[in-house]
Amino acid sequence: MRTQRSSRRSLLRRAGILGTAFAVGATSRAEADSGRADRRGREQRPVGSWSVLVTIEGEPEVERAHYSFSSDGQLILQTTRHTHTGLGSWHPIKGGFVYATRGLRSDADGGFLNELRIRHTARFNPDGTFTSTGTGQAVDADGNVLMEVQSRAVGTRFGIDG
Repeated sequence: MRTQRSSRRSLLRRAGILGTAFAVGATSRAEADSGRADRRGREQRPVGSWSVLVTIEGEPEVERAHYSFSSDGQLILQTTRHTHTGLGSWHPIKGGFVYATRGLRSDADGGFLNELRIRHTARFNPDGTFTSTGTGQAVDADGNVLMEVQSRAVGTRFGIDG
């Protein structure tokens, strides 16, 4: 009887060890696969800081801006032409992302002029930049659209060294 019990225990121990080894191996492979997927996904996410040139339809002057996309879908931007800071959000789509922002404009005394609302669809370019197109609206305090323009933006990522 001891021989059967010992054999059974030995077999169960070996099966347990093999099962654990298989599970660890399967988990490691799954983690490696998801790691590759994460790396591919991060390559196609706008997370980080961008220097952006904005062309507004009908305007000869190109506007400069800085965009900061966070990993949780938040967006902060600052522009030169209208000297405002915009707050917004973004979400990924196949081959790019969609973003929307709102920024307040004031007169020289700090009084409310209007709110600028931007909504763009962006696509990643092979060189690592993005190009987006969409609309910009100026909206008064009552929510009436004062003006709507089409615009195009081209963003170049920058970091500590560039």
